[in-house]
Amino acid sequence: MSEMAHLLTADSQSTRQCKQLSVWTLVTFFLVNHLSAIFTKPTDGLELTAFEKGLRALVQGQLKPCLTIEVEGLRAGCSLMAALEAETAAVKDLAARRKSDNSRFSISPDACAYRLQGGPSLHKFAATMHPYLKHVLKRYATFHRHCTEYDNLRDVYDSKKNPQCRYVMWSCTFGLGNKLMSLLSTLLYAIISQRVLLIESPGWESLFCEPFPGSKLQVPEGFSLVEMYTSLSFADFRKLNCGESTTKEPRCIRSVVVVVFTGESKRQDHSFLVCPTAMAAVREIPFLHFRNSNQHFAMGFFLNPALRPLLELLFPEHNVFHMLAQFFLSPSDAVWVQIKSFYERNLQPASRNVGVQLRESKGEYRQHYDDVVPLCILNKAALCPIELEAQLEREKRVAQSPSSSESNISRPLVSVYISSLVGGHYKSLKQSVPKLEPKMLQRFVVVAQVISTDSHFKTSFSKFALLRCT
Repeated sequence: MSEMAHLLTADSQSTRQCKQLSVWTLVTFFLVNHLSAIFTKPTDGLELTAFEKGLRALVQGQLKPCLTIEVEGLRAGCSLMAALEAETAAVKDLAARRKSDNSRFSISPDACAYRLQGGPSLHKFAATMHPYLKHVLKRYATFHRHCTEYDNLRDVYDSKKNPQCRYVMWSCTFGLGNKLMSLLSTLLYAIISQRVLLIESPGWESLFCEPFPGSKLQVPEGFSLVEMYTSLSFADFRKLNCGESTTKEPRCIRSVVVVVFTGESKRQDHSFLVCPTAMAAVREIPFLHFRNSNQHFAMGFFLNPALRPLLELLFPEHNVFHMLAQFFLSPSDAVWVQIKSFYERNLQPASRNVGVQLRESKGEYRQHYDDVVPLCILNKAALCPIELEAQLEREKRVAQSPSSSESNISRPLVSVYISSLVGGHYKSLKQSVPKLEPKMLQRFVVVAQVISTDSHFKTSFSKFALLRCT
């Protein structure tokens, strides 16, 4: 009942309340059942919004029942669910007409040890995913699985007609953190635009599990949009008036549209995020290529008036990266073994875990950071939580008492996790931090953690140092 009150505006008149209650009940029922079982004769003559015009043309008939919903976010969510449902059904129908082996569409068992062994439960402070977002991600996973059952992706692109499924390809050569920010932003766009996300990233499987069990995220070996096809930036695409119904420019139809977001992106590039007609303009382009972006550009979609109602429904706290990472980023079995071992050995015994990143802009060692970290520990202003001050003072008095003994002191364990790309910090802190023991009456242990992984990603991992102050 509280969720209904949050989504629907209350009205003093009882008839108004009954009407809104009926709308909410209808939408909830829609999420659980197929559209065909709910709606029989859609109303004609209803106007589509800019967001709905960006959805696949073949589903506009299925969108009509959603257009009667007055709440913008619920209407957009209903339309997206209907579009994904219709698109998936069309792909399955096409496969049946081609007499494809339907067994290929069966869902493979989830073999990811991280998910099977309850790895997500380690994230004690993870936010709860909105139920509507769960439904959308479930529908998208089914859609993704059916659209990756191609024999040859190049044949899909080279077909004379637009392929049944449209794709977003992502590639990036920046560090792992930048990769994940841009990848999850691309995933968000793929979901709201009914596109199948594919990545071109050698060695990805050594780090992460397949996010869509039974599907395949990686681009087939030997397929490259950069090498095979002419590309056109989104800004140039719009300069040619591509996406307009009257435009017959061949490049508008056959090109790969490239989207890039970096610190040097121009104003015209950002129109892709904030312009209400942007999604509709590229709707019939088979492939979009999000190439070498290093930004978390997902938040830019909240500035798009056509997308904001939907995004406010799916991400009421605006925590897009946090929510999508829960769904999409599960460590591979090899990485999970190392994470689990490190957690059980160093983090689980602690009553408090604190993380600190020492970041140098060009990977150059700076002594300044090593001087600051011990001071922060000594002042208890950052690393060791302030609420421990009273406990530490009591311990100090007990330790100075003639009758005190080490066994009578119950000291909380605080693990301080320091991450850096420069190994010199570990060597320096290993020498300087233990010198604080006489002043703080705590024991400090500095250990190193090195994660070995595929050679493609070795340079993307930090060298870790862990401080355990007890």
